[in-house]
Amino acid sequence: MTAASIPSPGNRTEVISRMQTMGSGTNTSLEFCPFIDVELSITPSTHSFTQPSPPILTMVLTSRATRPITFFTWDTPLHFNRALTNNGVTITDIATNEPVKTTRLLVQRVAINRIRGSFDEELYLTLLPNIPVTLSRPFGRGNSGTVKPLPKSIVQKGWELDDQGNPMKIRRSQSATGVDGLEAGKEYRVGLNMELLEKCKWSFATKDEVLVDRGDKGPSPSDYAWEKGVLDFSVVETMIKVVE
Repeated sequence: MTAASIPSPGNRTEVISRMQTMGSGTNTSLEFCPFIDVELSITPSTHSFTQPSPPILTMVLTSRATRPITFFTWDTPLHFNRALTNNGVTITDIATNEPVKTTRLLVQRVAINRIRGSFDEELYLTLLPNIPVTLSRPFGRGNSGTVKPLPKSIVQKGWELDDQGNPMKIRRSQSATGVDGLEAGKEYRVGLNMELLEKCKWSFATKDEVLVDRGDKGPSPSDYAWEKGVLDFSVVETMIKVVE
């Protein structure tokens, strides 16, 4: 893993050029061990808790393989709808280089399938060679972008604020969910959980080739013959500045 220097406060850019790599260091075959470029960005790169909605987190993935690749994304950073609540996204305090504790929500659900046209179809992501795929979501609670983020001083107590700004004690996460739960006056580096990325199941195939029709045999993800090779990811992290 290597990291570029962070710009000084007077000349700070929106994106930190920080590289993370993983996978087999001796594998030189891109065909066997696909190389995946990942770039993160947050717009806008400064957030105030007076704003009614969170900024937008965007991830751009580009495969350098020579054939289509399909990922099974459940419980990984590539399942972008849940990346802020499955520890898929990492947040680090730039001043202290300490990781921020993030929300982990446990989901009870029926067995995952790979049936074409089912709700679980969204868990399968195909990358074509050298064609970027862009995923975006609010950098806060919920996927709608309508939940107003709250500062750490409120979130760590498990509180919400009512319409008049008065605290309410409710059952909610006391950890950060995107910008929700961060501390004003600080800057944070935002990246991906590389250990979870390594767990991504993948195949040299399109999503349509991975999926089966309803009623076909072997509809579970575990029934599919995923590749055994280790993926190589290169992740460019981003940053966010939080103000009052």
